[in-house]
Amino acid sequence: MSGLREHKKENRRQRILDAAREHFRDRGFDATTIEMIAESADVSAVTVYNHYRTKGGVLLALVTRSDDLLIGKIEELMETPQTDPLDGVVRFSNTINEHAFSYLNREIWRHVIATSILEGNTEFGAVYRQLDQSLIEQLERFLKRFETLRDDCDCQTAAEVLYNVHNARFLEFIIDRTRTREERDRLTRRDLAFVLGRLD
Repeated sequence: MSGLREHKKENRRQRILDAAREHFRDRGFDATTIEMIAESADVSAVTVYNHYRTKGGVLLALVTRSDDLLIGKIEELMETPQTDPLDGVVRFSNTINEHAFSYLNREIWRHVIATSILEGNTEFGAVYRQLDQSLIEQLERFLKRFETLRDDCDCQTAAEVLYNVHNARFLEFIIDRTRTREERDRLTRRDLAFVLGRLD
């Protein structure tokens, strides 16, 4: 019986997050209310509050779910044979970008980043930092596969630097509405090539 109860609870959570994602993408974070999310998910507003406490809590859960899905895509990338470190790291970066902007739009990511800064000392900030850290750890594992990198390569530091380079272009793309996807990808590849040129 408890298994059935858990299944129903998880089903409600998924419906709430699916409804929130749709409303956030279509209306924006500020214009979306808990009541709108609840109505679309066919639950009460109290149920949404019980699961996520606040609208920000719903947003954090969405970002967490996004990263869980992203980690799965990165695991698939890990299984694909890679020979060139630059091409591999660019694919890693592109996997993040393609997933992020198919899952949520620029405006919502802008709100996520702003909230992670403004609420840096709260659960939101801590969880967001942990999500970033998990991607850095994945990138470190990825780098260790390349035999062409120097034997004394500090892959942990390299992963942090390369991820920060990727993240800088990711943020720039979110902030600057005039920046095209092609421009973002070209500049990201250029920057990653510059860093990796010091590692081989």
